[in-house]
Amino acid sequence: MERSRDKLRKSILSNNEREVKDLLSNSLDPNYEGGWPIRLAARQGCCGLVKLFLRYGANPHLKSDSGASTLQLAVYSAQHWDIDCWSFLLSCCDSSQLADGAAVAIIFGNIDALKKILETGRCNTNIPTSLTGKTVEDLAKGYKLQYLVNTGVQNNSLQINVTSSASSLSPRNSRQHRANIRRSPVPHHRNLSPSVANFFNIAAQTSMTPPRSPLGSLFSPTTR
Repeated sequence: MERSRDKLRKSILSNNEREVKDLLSNSLDPNYEGGWPIRLAARQGCCGLVKLFLRYGANPHLKSDSGASTLQLAVYSAQHWDIDCWSFLLSCCDSSQLADGAAVAIIFGNIDALKKILETGRCNTNIPTSLTGKTVEDLAKGYKLQYLVNTGVQNNSLQINVTSSASSLSPRNSRQHRANIRRSPVPHHRNLSPSVANFFNIAAQTSMTPPRSPLGSLFSPTTR
């Protein structure tokens, strides 16, 4: 069991779709040990692996010990959101789950993910989100991103309010924001509240594996 767990983890970290598919085809439970495999794949930004797990019946709404979902971890990874790589995952989420993903996008500056989530037209921006308890609209105001939330939906497409954009975020801040995203695909935890930092980075002694597992130190604490 431990050998299989370690092999699965290494296959995910190396983004080896063939090995993961072989494991799944040989009766590996896609929701193995609380669903950490799909969350780890999302945390690594491996959209192909996440899609593979979903195809084999993984539940993307199972949460880590800290409460993080597959979508939230995919947003946090900041990988491939400039393309339509994650549309299949967004289609699995309801309005509140999309709002939770949007909250992560706002706090960690993943503008591409925020746009993709809002473009679904199904994100409820007026309900408290799990990450902070604040609504997407309130978070957007606090991070000067309300121009992305204050949009009009016409013919099922997102209409960005350009005037509001110019008044809400200065060109200097906007350039710096994009530069920060480019420099650090996985955002740092500086200036985050303890609750938000804990959401994605549980204390080092907490592992993805069940208690007393000798492999505990091998697993990222962010997905359990």
